[in-house]
Amino acid sequence: MVRATSYLNAVRAFEAAARFESFAKAAEELKVSHTVISRHVRNLERWLETELFQRDGNRVRLTPAGRMISPKITGAMVAIDDAFQSIGSGETRQTVHVVAEPAFASLWLRRHLDDFRARYPRFELDLKASWSPPTAERSGIDVVIHFDTRFPQGDETATRLFPIDAFPAAAPRFLEDHPAPGGEYDMAHVPLVHDHGVSVWRGWFEEHEASSNNWKSGRVYSDLSLAIDAATDGEGVILADDILCERELATGVLVQLDKRKTRCAWYSAHFIDESRSNAACRAFKSWLMEATQDLRPA
Repeated sequence: MVRATSYLNAVRAFEAAARFESFAKAAEELKVSHTVISRHVRNLERWLETELFQRDGNRVRLTPAGRMISPKITGAMVAIDDAFQSIGSGETRQTVHVVAEPAFASLWLRRHLDDFRARYPRFELDLKASWSPPTAERSGIDVVIHFDTRFPQGDETATRLFPIDAFPAAAPRFLEDHPAPGGEYDMAHVPLVHDHGVSVWRGWFEEHEASSNNWKSGRVYSDLSLAIDAATDGEGVILADDILCERELATGVLVQLDKRKTRCAWYSAHFIDESRSNAACRAFKSWLMEATQDLRPA
């Protein structure tokens, strides 16, 4: 079998085209023509015997196969760049500046950063939490991670990471203080814990128990972390999920009460001005897309 190293130029063209989802931008970055990028990608697809891009006129989008290998290819290219940049540069460190929605920042990203740092020890990550995603014009920011509804409508530069599908959950203490006949809770009458308004619980009730207005009641906290703390103290039932609340559910701090779920939101990442991104930014994107790959629905 022909080794992948025989297609390094094609791999490089694919990596840039996949990162931008644009042959034109890839050509601009690599300082070649659009035709050269297209030819390299076609050669790679013939070798792999699978399409990596869907083509619609001048627009291209990654196929599932392309999306699957893209983070690994970017990671490999970053590792090559990093190896050469480290020669003669001492311990120069690059930083990627990330602004993320508070729950994502504290309950998912922070808990997974050790893996990023272990894989890329020469890169630093500056993480800030924000309720509102900053505008692209704000200087010094490389990546914004937030609910996809917070990005401008039609923003094709935002890449979806994973959805939040929530279900009712509560602490064992709550179960002891509020025993349910037959073990089934009447969601129309249980005390609720809300995070950042009542809209999420409202969506669950409208989907599953439309005749109840119980979503209007309960204690409201400013963010999910505070709401989780309140729920674990036994204050009421919270809408939890398997991703952000993974630790609490795995350790039994929270227990699922009802299998019915509602989709609360999608998290998306916006990589600002990728044409100027450094190796640290490319490494973070590669790592993030790979780390969340199994969390995205097929």
